[in-house]
Amino acid sequence: MSSRAEAPRCYVARVLPAVDPARSIRSRRAPRCAACWLPTALCLCAELPRVAVRTRVVVVMHRREAGTSTNTGRLAARVLEGASLRVRGLADRDVDPRPLAEPLPGGRRLVLFPQAGARELGADDAAGEPAVLLVPDGTWSQARRLLRREEDLHGAEPVTLPPGALTRYRLRRHAREGGLCTLEAIARALALLEGPGVEERLMEVLDRFVARALQARQGARSR
Repeated sequence: MSSRAEAPRCYVARVLPAVDPARSIRSRRAPRCAACWLPTALCLCAELPRVAVRTRVVVVMHRREAGTSTNTGRLAARVLEGASLRVRGLADRDVDPRPLAEPLPGGRRLVLFPQAGARELGADDAAGEPAVLLVPDGTWSQARRLLRREEDLHGAEPVTLPPGALTRYRLRRHAREGGLCTLEAIARALALLEGPGVEERLMEVLDRFVARALQARQGARSR
């Protein structure tokens, strides 16, 4: 049964208004939910499920991505049990530094990104102890910078997804052919690690989010 999803454990405990939806989104006419970043009239939060998984998903978000209303990584972190969100690249004045010292979850670390040398993720990766799936979140160039600079990602085994269906995300153009949004990539990875049921639930969340974001855009144009 679906229930309202609690906010994820976030390793940036205090983010200043630089990433406040009320000030970061281009269209400021409609007040925005501080959790899902949709206009409050279209808020999705009460409908978000909590999905139990063995895999520990850690979304490592670029600071610029934290200020975008079309981001889906924060949805993954809210919906998946045991998931966490780390925003990187914020100035020291923007964060409380204490939570940043907390370590990653224990386990075999995999970083999900189609970089050179990455092998395909497969069902065999679910064997043994639960994996820690690290997911860089940002534009293509931002994610690559995170891979180079972020210590949390260093030493993790790079994995990529096998070819699959085209994206259902319609809020941005992808920099690469066959590109996916963060929530889609996590959903497909967890289909391999946890089974197709998890992917189905995450994709339902994505479809609702995309539909309401497009509805918000249409409403903004008609005003």
